[in-house]
Amino acid sequence: MPRWVQVGLWILAAVVVWQLVRGGLVDQERQVRTRLKEAAEQAFPTEAAAARERYGLMRLHEAQEGRAEIVLIHGLDDPGKVWMNLAPALHADGYGVSVMTYPNDQPVRESAALFRESLRAASNDGLGWISIVAHSMGGLVSREMLTNPTFACDRPDCRIPNVQRLIMIGTPNHGSSLARFRGLGELREQVARVLAGQAGWLDWIFDGAGEAGIDITPGSPFLLTLNARPNPRGTDLCVIAGVIAQEQAEAMQRLIAESVSGEAGLQLVPLAERLGDGLVSLESATLEGVPLYRVEGTHLSIVRNLDAASERVPPAIPIVLDLLAEGHPANN
Repeated sequence: MPRWVQVGLWILAAVVVWQLVRGGLVDQERQVRTRLKEAAEQAFPTEAAAARERYGLMRLHEAQEGRAEIVLIHGLDDPGKVWMNLAPALHADGYGVSVMTYPNDQPVRESAALFRESLRAASNDGLGWISIVAHSMGGLVSREMLTNPTFACDRPDCRIPNVQRLIMIGTPNHGSSLARFRGLGELREQVARVLAGQAGWLDWIFDGAGEAGIDITPGSPFLLTLNARPNPRGTDLCVIAGVIAQEQAEAMQRLIAESVSGEAGLQLVPLAERLGDGLVSLESATLEGVPLYRVEGTHLSIVRNLDAASERVPPAIPIVLDLLAEGHPANN
């Protein structure tokens, strides 16, 4: 085996071990990351202000007469392409389309507060009823925005548009264990920004200090608090969850059974059946009393094509369009 491959494997192993043992250091990690971000903002106020201006609600398409307004909100470490297929499909059907962007590595509550403030400003400009379509962590940001009692306000100047429907696609409502490896997602996001000519040298700090990844780890204080609240009144919720192809699940089961012998291997085999979309399991996506739609695909492929030239229709898109148009009950 070449030496560089050996070194790479050792580094990868060290990263994996660190991610597995760091669970008991969550509070300390959050404090360190937050202080780092605050120090960077104080030291580089101009760059921090420029980064903040990139976030908020951006209008993509005006609604045709009689059509609803749709707000799209992305998830963790998304470089901006998740809506490349859905946004044009919504526009083709005459919907008004807006996209919410936020510093996705900051605490989910702070993202929810920014989402609420952006909607409040849009409400003052005349935005009325809306539906929200959220991918991945965007669903948690939306639920937090709609249910956190500290955000409640009945004054006319701080009301937000009425949210008729919240459609969550691949949302880890009960967390994702892979959030512990969020550094890989952050790297992917920053590389995509560099290639698009949109990156600043401090963006990896200004978009949050990694608190979001801590928040969406299973059993986190944030998730326990969020899931203890009732679902928002007056808003129809539904979940679209991906499951990997059957042949992929069977291959994973065989790999586990062959690689891990004895009782341990037998205990790991059922994990393949609960892989969900590869990042979020069906169990995590499911919310009690909320309709669930299952589609075949991975965390990204259920809502977008990896190849921009592909004419494939991601399986979540027809469901989203049906729900927005007619509100069909889910086929569980």
